[in-house]
Amino acid sequence: MEMSVSRNERDPFRSFRFRVRMGGSGYMDGGATTVAAFSQCSGIRAVNRVLKMRSGADSRGVQGIIPTIVEYSNVTLSRGVVADNSFLDWVFDCMPGYASGPSAPQRRTIDIVVLDETGKEAITWTLYGAYPVAYELTTLDASRDAVLMENLEFAYSGLKRSRN
Repeated sequence: MEMSVSRNERDPFRSFRFRVRMGGSGYMDGGATTVAAFSQCSGIRAVNRVLKMRSGADSRGVQGIIPTIVEYSNVTLSRGVVADNSFLDWVFDCMPGYASGPSAPQRRTIDIVVLDETGKEAITWTLYGAYPVAYELTTLDASRDAVLMENLEFAYSGLKRSRN
């Protein structure tokens, strides 16, 4: 029996073709969307933590497991510094200011969208309840000819992978 394999199953997606969308405020609200260009995304990871135990009724001595909690790693987005501040406004509003607390500590939905070879959206990883936890500017170095980069780190509390 011969199985047919579609092009998408045969050819993996390229890691350099992606975009980032930020949804509106609210825990799982799509709402308004901002698209931001990033050059790197790392850290999407979910771990289902388990409790290891032995059942008193199991005479075999086999270790059993009980699922306890899902843990999501922080995601880091990196990009060259640009003049547009629309994405960063939310990041900095979630952090305390010089003389006051955060002005807009709200969670958002972030979509990491991988594009196929034609530029169409192929797969989306949705980070629910995303909240900025770190901002980093790379070193300013007058002796180098490199792009000035900024790294944004987000914690989140839900993850979904969907095919577009």
